[in-house]
Amino acid sequence: GNACRLDHTERDLRRAKKRRIMADLKKEIEEANAKFMTAFNKGDAKAVSELYTEDCRIMPTGEKTLFGKQSVVAVFDSVMKAGAKSILLTVEEVGPLDSSTMAYERSIYEFKKENGESFDKGKYVVLWKKVNGQWYLYTDIFNSSVSS
Repeated sequence: GNACRLDHTERDLRRAKKRRIMADLKKEIEEANAKFMTAFNKGDAKAVSELYTEDCRIMPTGEKTLFGKQSVVAVFDSVMKAGAKSILLTVEEVGPLDSSTMAYERSIYEFKKENGESFDKGKYVVLWKKVNGQWYLYTDIFNSSVSS
């Protein structure tokens, strides 16, 4: 009888701990995304690039895989020049990968024009890497859900 109850209690504690870890991770990723949105909404592609690892990969719609922070600057500069003045990131799913220093995010984005009209909407997946206690975008793939 008692061993069974202990098993349940231990299992419940493990589940609660896992839920807490997931909630903390989602909060940390949402905080990183808030920095991304702030930088983009200021029109600062360089500040956006600072949120990526040195060895990052960015995989935008209709492009091959691009490497490094200078590619991040180029991608978001071109999006801004094309008319996107702001971005909204909405987290749909976040989870840890095998280590405590890697996580994934599956979410949606919307770029808006200066007048608030939608410029582009789509979905993205980011592999996040924790460096010195801070989450950075390591691999970022996004593509439009708007048919051309």
